[in-house]
Amino acid sequence: MQNSSKTIQERDIVIWVNAVLISMACLLFFYYIVVANSIASKNYKIQVLLDRVESLSEINSSLMSKKLVLETPASLLEFARSQKLVEARNISYIFEGKNVAQR
Repeated sequence: MQNSSKTIQERDIVIWVNAVLISMACLLFFYYIVVANSIASKNYKIQVLLDRVESLSEINSSLMSKKLVLETPASLLEFARSQKLVEARNISYIFEGKNVAQR
């Protein structure tokens, strides 16, 4: 009977050790899933932001080319004539302080 009770105690210990090891494995697996999901979501956000930067760079280059077209001397002269602007001649400016022009 002593041998039988000893075997039962050993079996209980083995069951508890196995249960603890299985629960630790489950916790580690859950931790792995959470960390992997966090990394994947951050990579997705980075990719979305990089795509946005690329899109904005394209828009910026398009706007810069339009700006250069509008700033040509011929287009400025045409704008001035259409708005009936006149050229101001013999104007002198005095700069005091922080590059503020005064008459």
